[in-house]
Amino acid sequence: MFEFLNPYWFLALLILPAYLIWELIYNKKRRTRIPYSRLELLKRASGHESILQYIPILLRALTIIFLVVALTRPRLGKQNVEIEGKGIDIVLAIDVSGSMMAVDFKPKNRLEAAKSVANEFIENRKNDRIGLVIFSDYAITQCPLTQDYNILMNLLKDIEINQESSSTAIGMGLATAVSRLHKSKAKSKVIILITDGKNNAGKIDPFGAAELAKTYGIRVYPIAVGSNGMVNFPNGRGGYSKVKIEMDLPTLNQIAEITGTQKAALARNTQQLKQVIEQIDKLEKSKFKMNKYTTWKELFPLWLLFALLSMLFELTYRLIIRKEIV
Repeated sequence: MFEFLNPYWFLALLILPAYLIWELIYNKKRRTRIPYSRLELLKRASGHESILQYIPILLRALTIIFLVVALTRPRLGKQNVEIEGKGIDIVLAIDVSGSMMAVDFKPKNRLEAAKSVANEFIENRKNDRIGLVIFSDYAITQCPLTQDYNILMNLLKDIEINQESSSTAIGMGLATAVSRLHKSKAKSKVIILITDGKNNAGKIDPFGAAELAKTYGIRVYPIAVGSNGMVNFPNGRGGYSKVKIEMDLPTLNQIAEITGTQKAALARNTQQLKQVIEQIDKLEKSKFKMNKYTTWKELFPLWLLFALLSMLFELTYRLIIRKEIV
């Protein structure tokens, strides 16, 4: 960004034509020099003055221009943005038990649909720290809270279904997510719990984990994915068989109620899951205040230097080269 703080000073350049007319016409006869050779006298007498005689006038004109530009106060600006506020700390807790292989989220199974939607959620966040916990019959932290979304999304992409597990430890998954957030100093702490089963493994009760989340001021958004009943499930022979997968929606509703998010969401397909995640995204917005300011660098000293150098060149030329009396 470049500007002139006092551009009206450019009007002073109107004196330049008057100065040039005065120098070239009216003041020409008044100049005197110390002669230094008879040849020079002959040249002057015959009217063959060198074009070099106009150099002092040019230098004086440049001095005027440089001084006027300096008076306009040219300056160079750099715009800066200062962000005030804090983001939200969020942990995605995703079920990777064997039941997530069900393909009622065609053409993807439940886990791949959850990963795809979670990836979009991460891409839409700004300045938040996000972590990732996965659980089946046990729970592990796949990624601690981070603002490096590229690493987080790569780890999310790599998670796979634990095909050896037919159990779901919702309480363990929730408690592990709470452990990633309990020391957080963020004003808002959120867990998005995605599962398709009922708690039938682990040493921690889901309600006890929910109470722990409430103690630390953590809101839990449970999302039940899939249909509660007979669904297509890979049979290992390249085909599918109908399998009944039970979903414990009342437990998820109670977790939501304990932590203050009212009710669990139910998503039977990818579009519904996307809508649920988008709704959570709207509810849990980070509050930031952006202050824009400009840092200015004054350039008028540079133009004053140009004017001074021009004056010195003119004086040197007149006294030493032209040997004029000024």
